Amino acid sequence: MGELPEKPVFSFVGAGGKTTCVLKLADELAGLGMKVLVTTSTHIQHPFYLGRTGLLDADTKTIKEAGVPGKVVIAGRKLEQEKKIAGLLETQLEEVLESYDAVVIEADGAKHYPFKVPAEHEPVIYQITTHILIVESMQAFNHPLSEVCFRLEKAQEILNQADFREKQLTPEIVAKLLEKGYLEKLTGSLSNPKRKIGVIFNQQDSQTFEEKLSVPVIYEKKLEMPEKKKFFLIMLASGFSRRFGGNKLIYSMEKMPMYQILMEKLDWVRQHSEHVAGVCVVSQYERIRKSAEEYGFLAVDNSDSSQGISASIKKGIRAVHKENVKGECYCFVVADQPHLKQETILRLLEGFQRSEKGIGAVVWNEQIGNPVIFHEKYREELLELEGDTGGKRVLKRHLEDVYLCEAEEKTELKDYDYKPEEEAEK
Repeated sequence: MGELPEKPVFSFVGAGGKTTCVLKLADELAGLGMKVLVTTSTHIQHPFYLGRTGLLDADTKTIKEAGVPGKVVIAGRKLEQEKKIAGLLETQLEEVLESYDAVVIEADGAKHYPFKVPAEHEPVIYQITTHILIVESMQAFNHPLSEVCFRLEKAQEILNQADFREKQLTPEIVAKLLEKGYLEKLTGSLSNPKRKIGVIFNQQDSQTFEEKLSVPVIYEKKLEMPEKKKFFLIMLASGFSRRFGGNKLIYSMEKMPMYQILMEKLDWVRQHSEHVAGVCVVSQYERIRKSAEEYGFLAVDNSDSSQGISASIKKGIRAVHKENVKGECYCFVVADQPHLKQETILRLLEGFQRSEKGIGAVVWNEQIGNPVIFHEKYREELLELEGDTGGKRVLKRHLEDVYLCEAEEKTELKDYDYKPEEEAEK
């Protein structure tokens, strides 16, 4: 695709993995220290269901200020259909462009089909686009068009064959549909001599299309299915609250004890995530353990609480760990973080599930907080912790293996060392 211009704007079209490609490219650009904006000219999955936060219905000033080196910002407009968002208007995108180093746009829809031929009004390419990448999934390869192709009627027009519905999707048919469906349009009515155009064959590592297509070809090799992770939510509730002037975990906030606020949220997360294998509460306090049992959680007595937080971590891991079970992940939640949103915990779990990382954490403006997730490959390191040293020590050793989930508000990361009225006076 050649060298990138000063402000590249990538538009992804086609089917079969566009959103994954959009986010992968955005993360790679952010990894280079760039300020990256993600949006759509049609619709894209809601950031919540992508395990990310987003700026929805935000004004231009807010979107501009959100641009930070090394960060991906997803911006768009709310829709009644809660699992999708619309994109920024082209005029608004042009206004905010000056605050970003790169923009990645999902510019087409395919209703989850692995292959697509566009209609007359598709794709929706903004004028500022510098690169167009056509994505097609080769999971559709050697399947009947009727099963795998979106806009089947457009494929029929191009192929002009009576029995086209049962035609197998061969390399020759793929090339013809791409040339006639996308490339003639993108080099004709939607052409811009300065734009670069390429094709990404997703889930593909064996077929050769270079000689069949008139544009560069990129292969995203077929990957092994990612490991399905099983999350154990472990709530740490054993602190002595020495600076608080009493047991802060039973301090009433929002008309219930602080610890119960977190229990309510963990119960909600358990009901909304198929990946949660169990919830465990580690506490030296009988009242808290009894409450945990009422929620159906595993309650673990921490008789070694005087040894510091490391004792709570070890007891939690040992309580939930099962031999010969792969994919265990331990998500530690602290009981004195009442403003943490249940939706943020869920986004952390869902995003970490899709990531290839071994550690996950909630973050606000580069400040890493709780909850923190550790894959079982870090179990032994966690079990070696001593004293009042928590899992952050393990996290800092492996920063290259950390997935970060942005909190929606700064207060979500706040824990209480002092009573709220004393905090306000400080």
